[in-house]
Order: sequence, then C-alpha cells, then structure tokens
Amino acid sequence: MLIGRSHEYAYLNEYLKRPGSQLVVFYGQKFLGKTAFLLDYCNERPFSYYLVVSGSEKQNLDAMEQEAEKLKSVSADEKKIFIIDEFHLLAKSPEFMPFCFKLMEEEQVLILLVSSAINWVECSMVRALGKSAARISGFYKCREISFGSLCKIYPDYSRESLFALYCILGGIPGLWQFMDMGQSLEENLIRNILSDKSYLYHAGYGYCLDGLRERGVYDTILSAMAKGCTKLNDLYHETGYSRAKISVYLKALMEQGQIEKVYSIECPGMENTQKGIYEIDSHFTSFWFTFIHPNQSALQMMTPEEFLRHVVGNRLGEYCSTYIHKVVKEYLLLTGVMETAPKGGASRFIGKKRSIDLIWRRKEGGYGMVWCRQLKAMTTYADYEELLMAAKEAGIRDGQYYMVSFSSFDEKVTLEARIKSNLHLLTLKDILAGF
Repeated sequence: MLIGRSHEYAYLNEYLKRPGSQLVVFYGQKFLGKTAFLLDYCNERPFSYYLVVSGSEKQNLDAMEQEAEKLKSVSADEKKIFIIDEFHLLAKSPEFMPFCFKLMEEEQVLILLVSSAINWVECSMVRALGKSAARISGFYKCREISFGSLCKIYPDYSRESLFALYCILGGIPGLWQFMDMGQSLEENLIRNILSDKSYLYHAGYGYCLDGLRERGVYDTILSAMAKGCTKLNDLYHETGYSRAKISVYLKALMEQGQIEKVYSIECPGMENTQKGIYEIDSHFTSFWFTFIHPNQSALQMMTPEEFLRHVVGNRLGEYCSTYIHKVVKEYLLLTGVMETAPKGGASRFIGKKRSIDLIWRRKEGGYGMVWCRQLKAMTTYADYEELLMAAKEAGIRDGQYYMVSFSSFDEKVTLEARIKSNLHLLTLKDILAGF
C-alpha cells in the first residue's frame, strides 16, 4: 500500500463493494502519482489498463477494445477493474461512452476514467459527454500527499532538508522522483532544479498547465502574486489587465490547483476581516516565481552554484515561512492539540490590519491560535504582542496561543510562557521531531 493514500484506497473500496458496475472519474494534476496509485490498488485484483495515446479515435478504440477483451477472459469471483488513463483525449468520440456502458452491462466492473485535465473535467466534461454524464457514479480529485507521509517515505533524510524540499516541491510525488535523496538539499537544488541539464529547469511550473492558452498572462498574474499582490485590485494595478480578465484567469489557475482563494474563519470579529485573498498554493509555482522567473537573466549568466548562493541564499528561509503553517497544522493534529481539522477548511484569521496563521475552535471552549508565518531565528515578545492584538481584532479574548520560531525565543517571551499556561513556544526543530 502506497504511503499517504489512505483516503483514495477507502474511496475506491467503497465503489468496489457496491453492487453492479460503477463508473468513476479519478482526476488531478500531473505528477500526483495517480497511475502509480491505481496500479498499486489493482495489484492482485483482476484489472486491465489502457492509456489513451496521441492518434486517431479508431486506433485508440480498437486498442482499448482489445484490453477489454483481455479483462473479459479473466475468470474472477470479485468485481473487475478497467482503468482508462487520460480518457479526456478520447471522450469526444461518440463511441467512447457507449463502449463503457456496454462493458458495464457485460461484466461486473469498476471503470476508472483517469485524467490530468483538471480544467476540462470540472468545466467542460459534462457538456462534452451530454446525457451520458448522468451515469457517472462518482468523482474523486486526487490531492497532494502530506509532509508526514513524506517523512515516512524518506525516513533517513534530514528533517530540516526534507522540510525545505517540501516547501519547494509540495506533496507532488512525481516532482520528488526528480530528486536524489542520497544528495543534500543544496546538491538537489543545484543539479535537479537550477541546472540546465535537469527536467525541472526546462519544464518550470508549467509541467501541469496543459490546455491553458496565453501562458504570458498567467506568468504576469503569478509574478504579481509572488510579489505580494493578494487582492483583485492589487493585481489590476500591478498587471494592467482588466479586473474581468484577471478574474477569468484566476479561476483557471484555481481549477488547476495553482492558486487558492483564502477566506477568514468565522469568528466574533468578522467585521475586521478581509473578504478573501488570493495566494499561490502550488509550492513549486511559488518557488519558480519567487526565485527563477524574475531572475532568469541571472540564471543564464551564473552557474547554478552561484545562483543558489547569491539569489536564493538566505531568502530560502523566508520563502519556507510561506508554507510552514501547513506543517504546523499537521503537527498539531498529530499530537492531538488540534482535535480535528477546522470545519470547512478555513483555518486563518485574515484581518484588515493583522492576521493569525492558524486558528481553530477548541472542544474545551475558546480558540487555539498559531503565530508562525513570520518565521525568524528568534521570536520576540513584540511578536507575542502582535498575536494578542490580532486576537483582539478577531474578537477573541480566551485562547491558547502557540508561537513558532526557527530556533529560539527572547528572554521576555520565554519568561511569559513560564508564567502563563495558555502560551506555548515551539521551535521548528520541535515540530519536525514530532513526525
């Protein structure tokens, strides 16, 4: 069983146990490991697999029919599985869905329609399939794997280096395959991202953007977001594009899993919150537009070693602060401090003046709050005062406060934590040791 895919296993098990044939769409961006997971799931089960390739509809349909015949010839007491990978390339054929329905009538089968075309599945598939779409049993959008899962996959790799790589690559298994886990963090950055001999150097963030046109527009918007433009009006002034045009492209980027619109958690101080902000959710896209896209001339002029030293350099720690809240959230769930993930996914207070990086309702009453995005070598009492002021803006008086530092805390806040039972201090080392 692949690590980090328990939800996917449970989901498919449910459909495999249902009576009768089932038709499920299983989709997600490239390099998520969808095919590897499905082949692992089907191990020791009766199944057949077909990858739709570039070519005529007839060639694909004939080859797919041959795979279906192989599956029919297999004698089995349990439901069979037929995987059709990148099915969107064949879905427009008027013979495709009838082929699926015929197989479902002839066999007890779970047909898995797999696709990396997120935008097409979520926006165009139903229209393309017409009435046939009504017979789809379920949809599953494959997600990234967690930092905790990566710790289990690479148990011997330095936790600090693994954390940095997670902030750069996210939980995209396919991107991790380009890393050499026998090399240090610096060696991986130099050889497997910044070197012109590496795949990721040439593919860039666009490895998962097949089907999107006007790449330059996306580059402009993402570049502005990497500079800190989080509102539609900010993006309008930075890019010069109309608000209507930006909204269309933001929607497409959200559908591709590149960005997200973040809303504030419901709390007593809702009048002090922003309506919602846009942030780059894809770690590698964020890394690309923070370091590589605005410095491509320097990357051409320098060696990878020089670029890492002079351009990335000390800014890597600041960059990693962007995603530390995800790891902290996992840690708090793992240790039981946070009983369940915040309802609805909202887990931040996004104030007009100040924000709280992670916030949730506690079963015992009140709120838990984490101050971590401004990750510094030493967290100070002034940072604690900022957290208290943010909590006041959120309308929260009774809370448990958690502050995260890269390595240490000043004497005053350390003393405060000894006096007050609701103030907890955590270093990055403490958190990483919990996985």
